[in-house]
Amino acid sequence: MPKPVIVIPAYNPDDALLSLIEALQQTPQHYDSIVIINDGSDSADIFEQLPQAENLYLLAHEKNQGKGAALKTGFQWILDNKPTCAGAVTADADGQHLPYDILQVLKHFTDSPEALWLGSRNFKHKGIPFRSWLGNTFARYTFRLGLRINVPDTQTGLRGIPSSLFGALVNTPSDRYEFELDMLILAKQQEISFRSVEITTVYEKGNASSHFRPLQDSAIIYKKFLKFSGVGIASAALDYGLFALVYGLTGEILLAIASARLVSGIFNFTLNRQWVFGKGSSLGSDAMKYTTLAVVLVLANYLLTKTFFAVGVSPFIGKPVAEIVVFLLSYGLQKRLVFKRKE
Repeated sequence: MPKPVIVIPAYNPDDALLSLIEALQQTPQHYDSIVIINDGSDSADIFEQLPQAENLYLLAHEKNQGKGAALKTGFQWILDNKPTCAGAVTADADGQHLPYDILQVLKHFTDSPEALWLGSRNFKHKGIPFRSWLGNTFARYTFRLGLRINVPDTQTGLRGIPSSLFGALVNTPSDRYEFELDMLILAKQQEISFRSVEITTVYEKGNASSHFRPLQDSAIIYKKFLKFSGVGIASAALDYGLFALVYGLTGEILLAIASARLVSGIFNFTLNRQWVFGKGSSLGSDAMKYTTLAVVLVLANYLLTKTFFAVGVSPFIGKPVAEIVVFLLSYGLQKRLVFKRKE
């Protein structure tokens, strides 16, 4: 049975990396090899202390390129050197993933290498750093509502990744922490199932060894969703202004919604295609898919607004509420269907 390769990105690691490798080498029967990527660390001292072994490989970036770039280097190495392996199990170098938990993911992934396995932390436990709880909670609900991806831990670095996903992963433009969220989206697009194994939650006091920058990296991780939100807010303002104008003049809800959506839709499509998602394929194809989706969302918007109106809620109030629901649907469907890039 083909075994996975363990891939460990490392930027300025400490002795925790040496301890991890020493522990993993006690059970070589569970993996094919270990690949460590030195992502432009300031010093090579720790890497020079790694034990020599036939199944241990060290790759290096001259300059720091980001965790996503390091993982892509590891995946490309597997494609070039271990094309028949089951896939990869990724782990962090800072001691947050215990050898026992890595072995659990290895075993589950080896049994079902067609799925994307996530070593998931339990964020209900006491002692979870607030920034970690907040970031994961926001991402979890965003992915669940907007993309219909329901996983308990969106940001875990301990994963079992099927080899069928490598081609898309090495070609994705993201290079830093957002890469691991993009991985979930790519897996969803390829209809790869998600599986989860609960792992031990390990945090140093203050997350001292973490290279995650809360403000900068959170902005990078969520930049596409934030840009989409900005365009959506501008489009909604335009849409609502036109809706109020047409409804005030005619008293017709459907006419007001359709007229407002036509103008705001052109505005929204143009900015999303040029600035947020990028071009999916040809302009005609993207426009046709966007128009079809817009019609479906207009009907959904109309039904929701009409339902609110039927129970006594003014359209001036019901319309914004309906927009929130339609907005979340729109983000997921535009990313997955309208502007999906061909590999």
